[in-house]
Amino acid sequence: MVMYHLVLRKSVPWTRSIENCRWAFAGFDPRNGHVNVGSFSASDGAEVPYRLWLAKKPRALILLLHGCCDYSGAFDDIAPKLAVRGYSCLAYDQRGFGATASRGNWTSQDRIVADVRDAILFFRVRTKCELPLFIIGESMGGSVAVHTAATYSDLEVRGLVLVAPGALGSILRNTLYGWLIRTLRLFARHSEIVVERNDIEVLTSAAAIRLLGDPMAMQSIPAELLAGVIAMSYAAVSAATQVHTPTLTMIAGKDDLLRSVCVRQLHENLNGPKVWMPVKNAPHLLLHSRHGGIALGYIRRWIKRHLRFQLRADAHD
Repeated sequence: MVMYHLVLRKSVPWTRSIENCRWAFAGFDPRNGHVNVGSFSASDGAEVPYRLWLAKKPRALILLLHGCCDYSGAFDDIAPKLAVRGYSCLAYDQRGFGATASRGNWTSQDRIVADVRDAILFFRVRTKCELPLFIIGESMGGSVAVHTAATYSDLEVRGLVLVAPGALGSILRNTLYGWLIRTLRLFARHSEIVVERNDIEVLTSAAAIRLLGDPMAMQSIPAELLAGVIAMSYAAVSAATQVHTPTLTMIAGKDDLLRSVCVRQLHENLNGPKVWMPVKNAPHLLLHSRHGGIALGYIRRWIKRHLRFQLRADAHD
């Protein structure tokens, strides 16, 4: 379980440093394959840090979107497993998180979604291919993926995988969080909400070490940034009605952060082919838990089926 506690103290500025970045790469296992790191220029001129894993014989591209308080390093154990199966992967630090210049600050939903478009364009140029592209978004990244598909239908995204996607759908919770957002913005704009993680024992060792010790992973989040994430999750449920992309929605059976009814509402609002996949006894951080291998295996099979379907469709054209 991930809990947030409001503490009335001034936010401490975080500065990007060589030591912070070195720590983030210290745990790389060379057996997991090579990772390319760097930054690409977004359409507003900002530099966006990324990690890139290239498959030797790629069959598809996968864009990975991390959750709240996390960064691209969330996929250091996951992306190599996809790359060896033929999926080149790109993960980047979303605005307000990781090593972005805006870390700790909310930019806008439009900017965060535009970054996905920019990342996809960069991904295709960097890999020099027009292979089918899929998006895997976890938690906050899931709501970002929904908004992207609803906003940019011309990106030719072949499919979305929403892993415990951020979704707020009930009237009561919408009212509660709406009040919370206004309160935070009026009275606690410069306060921090401390992240307390009570699910460490069900996570993999690598994930637990990263979330507790990696300085690139946030241990507290400014109120304004959290308010923006909440508003984006609230809007994702209605935005789903504009999504016609094939979608796999995965929900954790023991998710203490999200209500399954809200995620289900988002899923039901999707207007494209869709699959609902619950994973029993799994926590919110599904891909980083001991059930992560099961979830990743199902994701790979789902993507593989869609690739085969497309090959058959192309053969008939």
